[in-house]
Amino acid sequence: LRDDSVSGLRAHVQPKLEREFKSRGVYLTPKAAFDYTAYNLTDQAPGSSSTPSRSAPILSVDSGAAFERFYGKRKQHLVTLEPRAQYTYVPYRDQNGLPVFDTILPDFNLVQLFRQNRFVGYDRLGDTNQMSLGITSRVLNRNTGRELLTATIGQVRFFETARVTLID
Repeated sequence: LRDDSVSGLRAHVQPKLEREFKSRGVYLTPKAAFDYTAYNLTDQAPGSSSTPSRSAPILSVDSGAAFERFYGKRKQHLVTLEPRAQYTYVPYRDQNGLPVFDTILPDFNLVQLFRQNRFVGYDRLGDTNQMSLGITSRVLNRNTGRELLTATIGQVRFFETARVTLID
């Protein structure tokens, strides 16, 4: 749902701290971010704020591994197995007073599996308490590095029901 009756300016920042720990094909990346979006609006309904804002922390831990094995008659193919798990927590913030200029809820796909915000755009920050799990396997040509095949399967487990929506 787009808010065509309201116009104005939007500012968005998301500073973050993250640290990647890597060792022999295994990684762990804890991250803390602070999401802040503010508006300076015109043509607001009477009684509505012309300068609404939203802020919330985003906490996550991403982890994974990469296992490799050569395969084929002359071991010309490299086959990988790459499990990944990511926990994400974003607390609920009431965003009903904020306009929706360009934010959408995309179809679920591989990119969405490990995104920290289920919305695309800055007008909504989805509350979540979730664990994303996935596993990818690739087949690469050992000599050229060209990827011949890739397959991923995954699932998101939600520990709480999401409350933020695009529609008020």
